[in-house]
Amino acid sequence: MKRKYWIILAVSILALLLVVYWPTPKPDRIIPSTSEIVGMLQAQSQVASTEVTIRKMGIYDSETQLTTLNPTRWKLGNRLCVIPVDVTIRYGIDLDELTEKDLRLIGEDSIEIRLPKAKVIDKSFIPYTNQDEIVTISTGLRGKVGETTIQQIKTMAFEEVLKQDKAIQQQLSDELTHNTEMVFTSMLTAIGLHPVFIH
Repeated sequence: MKRKYWIILAVSILALLLVVYWPTPKPDRIIPSTSEIVGMLQAQSQVASTEVTIRKMGIYDSETQLTTLNPTRWKLGNRLCVIPVDVTIRYGIDLDELTEKDLRLIGEDSIEIRLPKAKVIDKSFIPYTNQDEIVTISTGLRGKVGETTIQQIKTMAFEEVLKQDKAIQQQLSDELTHNTEMVFTSMLTAIGLHPVFIH
């Protein structure tokens, strides 16, 4: 009787060990389609933009009219007017331009991604003028600079920012692309994909 008892106990323990330690088959990992990945990335459009405000000094010289913003060429004529202009530029990667053609699955755990180029998606300046910020130097009796001239000066400064500050724009573009890639890497790694960004 005791022998039978020990046999049953041994079989029970063996069965229990088999249940606990027997390797369970892992479910097949489901890799999302490129269409699903595009939709997932496009939903993150808010991370793919940045905004910067650049202050330029708009200059009006009554002798040369709307003169250059280059200080080495300023001329002190009958009247000189200096107006600060705050130019706001928003850079972004338009993820609506991302298509399935920009993605390529490599094997089971990698994906190549070609992001759209970062670009200026919005630019503006505030037309309102704070009169306390305007500096006017006059050598004679002249009237105040009119609003039309002020807006011309501001427009000139705005255009100078877009033309001259290419280095700042490139730096912001590079940072934006890098930050977007970091966010996408985190998202894709969570679903088992290693992204490789193609530039």
